[in-house]
Amino acid sequence: MRDLTNEERVQFEQRQAGLDAFVQEGMEVLGEFMNRLELPEPYMVLRNAERYLSPVDSWMRDQVVSSQDRGWIITRIGYFIGELFNQRLGGYWFVEIHPDSPFFLQYVVGRFTGVPSLNARISPFAIAANYVDQPVGRSLSAMTTRVEDQLRQCTSEGV
Repeated sequence: MRDLTNEERVQFEQRQAGLDAFVQEGMEVLGEFMNRLELPEPYMVLRNAERYLSPVDSWMRDQVVSSQDRGWIITRIGYFIGELFNQRLGGYWFVEIHPDSPFFLQYVVGRFTGVPSLNARISPFAIAANYVDQPVGRSLSAMTTRVEDQLRQCTSEGV
C-alpha cells in the first residue's frame, strides 16, 4: 500500500471526523423513510432491518425514479443497505483508507464478523445507485442476496 498524500490524509481526517454525524444522520433518515412509507414502528428498522426489506422492495419495485429524485432515493436506499448488512453480517460503517480500494475515502460498511474475510467491505451507496438505475421490476431482495453471496465468498477487499 502506498502512503497517503498530505491532501488525502486531510480528506481522510475530515471524513473520519464526520463519521459519527454521518451515522446519526443515517439513523434519522432511515426512521423518517420508513415512516414516510407508512410502515409500522418505523424506527425499529435500526434493530431489525430485515423486517423492512420486503416492504421497501415492494415499494421500489415499480417506482420510476426521475433524475430529480435519484439522489434522494439513493441516499435512503444506501443507508438501508448499509444498515441491513451491518445487522446481517455483524459489520459497521467506517472510512476506507486504502488508496488502492475503489471505495477510497468513502463511507463503507465492512469488517464483518459473519464473512470469511475481515477485509470485505461494500459501498452501500454504489450498490443503491446500481439498484435504483435498474429498470422497473427491480428487486432489492435479489440484489442484497447477490451481494451477500459475494461477501460470503470474498477472500480480499470487497464487492
